[in-house]
Amino acid sequence: MLKFPSPLQEYIWRGRKFYIKRDDLIHPLFNGNKARKFEGLLNLDMKILVSYGGNQSNGLATLSYIAKIKGCQFFYVTPVLSSFLEQFPQGNLALARENGVLFEYLTSKEHVNVNMLQKRALEISKSLGDGVQFIPQGGACEIARVGIQRLALELKTQMASLKNPIIFYVSGTGASSGYLSELIPNVFTTPSAGNEEYLKSLFVAMGIAEHPHVLSIHKKIPFAKPDDRLWEVYTEWLDLGIEFDLIYDCLGWLCIMEHLHDFTDNEIVFIHSGGTNGNLTQKERYYRQAGKVSYK
Repeated sequence: MLKFPSPLQEYIWRGRKFYIKRDDLIHPLFNGNKARKFEGLLNLDMKILVSYGGNQSNGLATLSYIAKIKGCQFFYVTPVLSSFLEQFPQGNLALARENGVLFEYLTSKEHVNVNMLQKRALEISKSLGDGVQFIPQGGACEIARVGIQRLALELKTQMASLKNPIIFYVSGTGASSGYLSELIPNVFTTPSAGNEEYLKSLFVAMGIAEHPHVLSIHKKIPFAKPDDRLWEVYTEWLDLGIEFDLIYDCLGWLCIMEHLHDFTDNEIVFIHSGGTNGNLTQKERYYRQAGKVSYK
């Protein structure tokens, strides 16, 4: 059962009050921005789902859950697995396998990029006939607007008593923050992959009429690379009783702290991106790279 609306809870972190939209509490597996973007799929009449992306993607896990409860086949195109993951599947990959996902592992003489994955996924989608729903990486498609509209309505109600609120929503593909900014003012975001210009180009490609305000951190962190600053944010919030994912939301909190001086007269609402199931494999990367007890 999905728990809507998700609560808006008040926390004090590093001496500042924040309001957190707890989208991580919507459902143990179907939560965060993926729950918002893929909620519309629950009411679609579809027989087959096709998508593509990384083998530890939160989108993979969420779509596999949707396909399972709707009794759909789910085809997913991803780069060939490492020998370790092939032998010891874990995290979102293991969950997707348990949910019956049909994988195609793409290989190439060159580095497999997202365009190659998309091309192959589209070929599969077109070959399967009627009743196929194609979902681009990250859920950047019109169906995502359904859940984001519900999110906007919840926020408008819950923020009614806040003084000059701004909303912070971390971006991957930019679909969630982009669609939300068309419905509600003062949405801020930061790119988790690429730079500001790349994210803005994604907004243009999606036809977003009103773009969010894009902020960046001073020292860029390569996507999904372990970083002491992210781990510090993660453990501080964990001590306060809330877990954020290490790739997206912890980066968002770093960005907020660097730009906090711009929001002295605003109350800050942070939308939880969910996806904390992915922390299992990401923490393993920290343990292997750090080689020190402080991470454990």
